[in-house]
Amino acid sequence: MRLSDKKLRVLSILSDTIVPRVQELSSHTSLQSDDGFYARSASDLGADSALVDFIETRFEPSLREKFCRLLDIFDNKCYNFILTGRPVRFSDLQTVGQRTKYLAGWRDSRIASKRQAFQALKILTCFLFYTVTSNDGSNPNWPAIGYSGPNRSSNLRHPEDLRIRPLQIENDLKFDCDVCVVGSGAGGSIVAYELSKAGFDVVVVESGDYETSETFSRSELSVMKKLFDGHGSAAATSDLSVILLSGRGAGGGTTINCTTSIKPPLEVLLEWENTFGISGLTGAEFQSHIDDIWNGLKVNLSESQKNGNNDVLWKGCTSLGYREGLDYKTIWRNAVGCRGRCAFCTSGCVYSCKQSTLLNYLPMAFKNGAKFLFNTEIEHIIVESGVAKGVEGRLTTLSTGKHFQVEIGAKVVVLACGSIKTPALLLRSGIRNKNIGRNLRLHPTTTVLGHFKEKIRAWDGPPQTVVVTKFLDSDGPLHGFWIEAAPTHPGFFALSAPWCDGQSHKEYMKTWFNHSSSSVILLKEWGSGNVIIDKHGSANVSYKLQERDRKNMVKGMKETARILVAAGAIGLSSLHTNGLEVISADDNPLTQGELNRFSESIEREGIVPNKIMLFSAHLMGSCRMSSTESLGAVDPKGELYGVRNLFVADASVFPTALGVNPMITIMSMAKRTSDFVKRKMSAE
Repeated sequence: MRLSDKKLRVLSILSDTIVPRVQELSSHTSLQSDDGFYARSASDLGADSALVDFIETRFEPSLREKFCRLLDIFDNKCYNFILTGRPVRFSDLQTVGQRTKYLAGWRDSRIASKRQAFQALKILTCFLFYTVTSNDGSNPNWPAIGYSGPNRSSNLRHPEDLRIRPLQIENDLKFDCDVCVVGSGAGGSIVAYELSKAGFDVVVVESGDYETSETFSRSELSVMKKLFDGHGSAAATSDLSVILLSGRGAGGGTTINCTTSIKPPLEVLLEWENTFGISGLTGAEFQSHIDDIWNGLKVNLSESQKNGNNDVLWKGCTSLGYREGLDYKTIWRNAVGCRGRCAFCTSGCVYSCKQSTLLNYLPMAFKNGAKFLFNTEIEHIIVESGVAKGVEGRLTTLSTGKHFQVEIGAKVVVLACGSIKTPALLLRSGIRNKNIGRNLRLHPTTTVLGHFKEKIRAWDGPPQTVVVTKFLDSDGPLHGFWIEAAPTHPGFFALSAPWCDGQSHKEYMKTWFNHSSSSVILLKEWGSGNVIIDKHGSANVSYKLQERDRKNMVKGMKETARILVAAGAIGLSSLHTNGLEVISADDNPLTQGELNRFSESIEREGIVPNKIMLFSAHLMGSCRMSSTESLGAVDPKGELYGVRNLFVADASVFPTALGVNPMITIMSMAKRTSDFVKRKMSAE
């Protein structure tokens, strides 16, 4: 699909309003810059063209249609008269100031759809302005904001004995196997290993590519396109209020996560046993599964050094008198030999230090005889007389762009493609169960930024090594929030930053990018969402925070601000789009009065969809496991109710929100399901 010339013109003007040439707005002497940072607009850097590429070639059809309608509305006099009271086309507004005022009206509108539209444009344009690179891999804005860019050291070779050689096909493909595993992330990798080790003929099908340390990019834009579902910044709930981050490609989320390794909390396992009838989770056998995963990933504390970002949390908790080991603690990590070179840990490890499943379970499955198909999107599950018989999909050869139809017959199908794609695939296949797609949990997340006189370099070093657990049960047993540090590269910092106008956004980037600690508040929420499919068969995610969860998030932001001030912050800001912040007038740490003022402003603004940036990297629960079909989509063995020989082995089986980073739990539950599959196949 190609945008018309009219739409291209509107999109370019919109981009240059969000990121304008600042001398058009102000003659302030502080805005003079030898490197041309303030004088550079989005289109000067080609960010508008990059946005066009996103819309034309990378968006799901439904999202592309929404964007096209939006561009028509912006340049339609009648629509604008209805929405603004003025019969004017956006492209006819003469000055950046006029266009900025117009967009600010959408940003602050009481109409949710207008706020959604603004967020979509702002997120993508700001992200691209700081991530589009030239042929030498650099972006001209980086020096102005204090970002040195990726180091120029060469990627290390992937260990030869751990290399996977996928099937190469040049025609449509049809064959049979014992087990077809859809997805190669945390859950799928374990299933593939366990069943291939047991001697079964296993085929692993992955929608993304096979990337290793040799091919991982240190370009933020390239990584988002290759290793994240929906290309990262373009994947969101249907109202665009929550950005959804999930892995794509070999290793899935284990390839791009922060290596945070936490065992499932005992009280959560007890709840899953007692309320949902999943027996044995607190017993010796499941605990041995957890230990096996822990050891297989080489989890340790020796790689948990505190970079500037994590050290801020540690210092703040210590200053407040929190109890080390109880209220806050060091995070265990599945990494070996990092030596502090982790500036792009969440982009796939170029040093082969992160113990993602690329370095263990996937290559071990390959050695056991498992076959692999990458760049293959499964479109349909074959079901006959209530029994899964295989899958159908399409493989794309990246080098040529050719497409081939793939049909795989299987005695057992195991879905492990994540809490969005798994229910979407089930629904697209005509499988109906009232709990498919329901009970989606997200651990919804926002950030409070602490600004400091000293450089923090939140992107540099081990990304996540400190966790604050003091408030995890603050709203009753098993509900509350926890706090962790999060790495921030230029693009993600820019798309999250407040936008009052193009000038203030640039000033914020230049002043604070290199001097900010990014602390994230993650909710163990009460509420849930749903996954359905649209007319194109694509996933559509609905999710709204309950009032109780909104209050917990506000409380989490206030407590995080208190920790940051205790660590010596001279400023604070939230991710509210209208820019809530408090900055010390004399570069001294903020006073209690200034902290109180910031907390009051958070209370006043609250958590309103598309008025604050929200994220989720922990997608769970959309095919809930339960001993009764009335509560769950799959039984305690992981087999789908109503379809025999169809199993689910990813985070979508979680009965509730977990309350900690989920990798270890996903893999342990997948290992448990693998045991049931083995027993069933051996018996048959």
